[in-house]
Amino acid sequence: SSADGGAVLRRPALRRPALRRAALLGVLLLVVLAGGGVAVARTSPTLTTSGPTSVTGTAASAVFTIADRTVRQVRYADGGTLRYTFRLTNDDRLPVTVRGLADSQPPSRLFHPTDVTPVHLGRGETADVTLALHMSGCESLSARAGAFVTEVALRVERGGLLTDEVTVTLPEELHTGSPREAFCPNSTATSRPPG
Repeated sequence: SSADGGAVLRRPALRRPALRRAALLGVLLLVVLAGGGVAVARTSPTLTTSGPTSVTGTAASAVFTIADRTVRQVRYADGGTLRYTFRLTNDDRLPVTVRGLADSQPPSRLFHPTDVTPVHLGRGETADVTLALHMSGCESLSARAGAFVTEVALRVERGGLLTDEVTVTLPEELHTGSPREAFCPNSTATSRPPG
């Protein structure tokens, strides 16, 4: 009590060690969550491809196997567009949205990727996608020489936030041959190397 006879109210002593522990736990939790986000941001999504497959935009197509390789041979059509449909599966922990093609693609002399079907894939989901490939360049390649496309680079978004580029291997190796002069209208006597 005070000197004038009134009661003094005492505030309970704060438990400083308990508060420090709670603050430390909160900071540690934030660090762990941020670290997990950084780990997800540093890894590329895992996408796999499979069949069944199909093609349009060519007069002929055949599939054959050489050792462990599956090759789809298509007839070249100068200036035409080949549309190759396959299945894409999201093996990542987060949802993935394919937004389009990456700016840089693996090189091919006769196939030039121009478009891919946008698709949203939840964890473990599969959907059919169609890759469009412009066929051109035969005037710079000797007749009967060939070109392959075995993979394509996709521009993707993960979890609605993270953007990335992912290269996927196609379920079949696409192959075409450079045609004879009659079917390569822009070729000249000097544009093609001797074959």
